[in-house]
Amino acid sequence: MASRDTKKIGKNETKGSYLTKDNWEVMKPFVHFAAKAMMVIGSAVFAIVKFIPKALEHKEEDKKNGKVIKI
Repeated sequence: MASRDTKKIGKNETKGSYLTKDNWEVMKPFVHFAAKAMMVIGSAVFAIVKFIPKALEHKEEDKKNGKVIKI
């Protein structure tokens, strides 16, 4: 007996067709570039924040400069 393959109009038979290997091969360089760019930007922001002086260090420096030594 022959099998029936009834196709219904408006039904998408291929679920996830946008996730094919061809699409991934096209998008892979862009994804790789985006990941590298985010790493560079993140490390730059981390370095900038690391070099910002802390507020507590300024207060300690002011106390040292404000002292008067009498001889």
